Amino acid sequence: MKNLKNADISINDIPSDVFIFRYVDGRFIIVDANEAATDTIAMPKKELLGKDVFDIFTDIRDTEFLNILREAQTSSRMIEFNIPCYIYDNLCRWHKGSVKRLFNGDLILYYKNIEREKELELEELQYQLDLISEAPYVGICIFDDRFLYVNHVLEDILDYSFEELQNIVPIDLLHLENKEEYICNLRKRISGDKFTTNYLDARLLRKDNKEIFVRLCIKTVKYRGKYRALASVIDITNIVAQEQKTKRLAQALEQTDDLLFMTDIEGKLIYANKQLIEKMGYSKEELIGQKTNIFKSGKHSRRFYKRLWTTILSGNKYSNLIINRTKAGKLIYLETTITPVFDKEGKLESFVSTSKDVTYQIKTKTRLKNLAMVDRLTKVLNRYAIDKEIDYYIAVAQRHDMPFSLLMLDIDYFKKINDTYGHYIGDVVLKSTSKLLSKNIRKIDKLGRWGGEEFIIILHATSQKRAAKKAQELRKLIENNLIDKKYKITASIGVTSYRQDDTKSSLFARVDDALYRAKEEGRNCVVTL
Repeated sequence: MKNLKNADISINDIPSDVFIFRYVDGRFIIVDANEAATDTIAMPKKELLGKDVFDIFTDIRDTEFLNILREAQTSSRMIEFNIPCYIYDNLCRWHKGSVKRLFNGDLILYYKNIEREKELELEELQYQLDLISEAPYVGICIFDDRFLYVNHVLEDILDYSFEELQNIVPIDLLHLENKEEYICNLRKRISGDKFTTNYLDARLLRKDNKEIFVRLCIKTVKYRGKYRALASVIDITNIVAQEQKTKRLAQALEQTDDLLFMTDIEGKLIYANKQLIEKMGYSKEELIGQKTNIFKSGKHSRRFYKRLWTTILSGNKYSNLIINRTKAGKLIYLETTITPVFDKEGKLESFVSTSKDVTYQIKTKTRLKNLAMVDRLTKVLNRYAIDKEIDYYIAVAQRHDMPFSLLMLDIDYFKKINDTYGHYIGDVVLKSTSKLLSKNIRKIDKLGRWGGEEFIIILHATSQKRAAKKAQELRKLIENNLIDKKYKITASIGVTSYRQDDTKSSLFARVDDALYRAKEEGRNCVVTL
């Protein structure tokens, strides 16, 4: 494509006043002006550049002009206006002035001072402005039944020279559903009817018979004294291909069972598929733009998230089980993989997260583990689990010289309770005693039902002397506890501590012997060995 410096038109060729603005830090700064404009306001160009437009045109601050500039900044169309303006106390009404965004984001504004430029036709000025603002990127042509003007960009798009295009009927290059309607509208345009600007996407046939997709903008202009059609043409073939590719990808992403979302590098969501939206209970509008901590469950530490972000920000893939929380507050377990995405230059630009909901599997596994490790009646560790815990504590003690103590507790005369009040009351006694013991030991200690009415307590990092004191405390609590508001029991407790040459068998033998002696000494007492 040819750039603007190769074009025949400059802003000084436009007989009306022309300014070019740039939006900087909330202000519209003058970056260029033609000679007509500098003459109008009697200020050298070098003094104009860099000034806020409202510092020059002070009396239009309270008009709608600022809104017009803002609208033009976000629009691809020409914005027309008619605003009275006082420049240095001289009234200068802008006659159908226009402002339009250029390809680089700047705004080009022209206005016709009635007192100075009555002879210039607006349509011709519009044509000149279109050439300036769109020529670097957009193909432009003026035509009626044949091509009257074609810029270099359109020649490149169609692969025809202007001389070749002059021998082609313009409509023959287009694939349209209703050519007859198009031809009818063209006839009305060139007869002078005032048509609104038309925008349409169409297919064009190049010289090499290759079909391309273009976006057309067609206007009525006055050219060489007659009404003609002016068309701007943008080649969107690559855009259409990318849109089709993106559409296919989006369809695939929507059809997958995985929960999928994309974020920018700050963690703000820019895409969420249907499965994620349904599972998390949020609407798409609630999610897009939010950071991923909207899903935060509170079940992971800061260190967990720090490791996650360190991994992906360094460009590496991250995989882990993440616990998130839905909008309704429900915990959901997700097997998640987060993949960094890079642009063509290799710069990190976004992240893609894909997850499988494994909540059911995790909960099932937890239930099975509980069934295998927890006593069904009392809900404390069962014999198998407490036996494994003792193996662990012995290994830690041998490796790190970490002491621990063992309590073996037996409810006194429990058989008599079952025989007198029935097994239901016996179960009530066991459950009540388990709850009492659980509430009165530390979280780091372990409580398990060893069998029948016997319980084992492992006291972490506890000497034998402190263990004996704790055993006496528990014994008194049991003695003073009223079960079901009418039953009272007592318990005998044996106490011992791990010794350097102990095995699990020797440890159990000693604590069992201590319990036996407690019973022999009359029960409801503590014996330490």
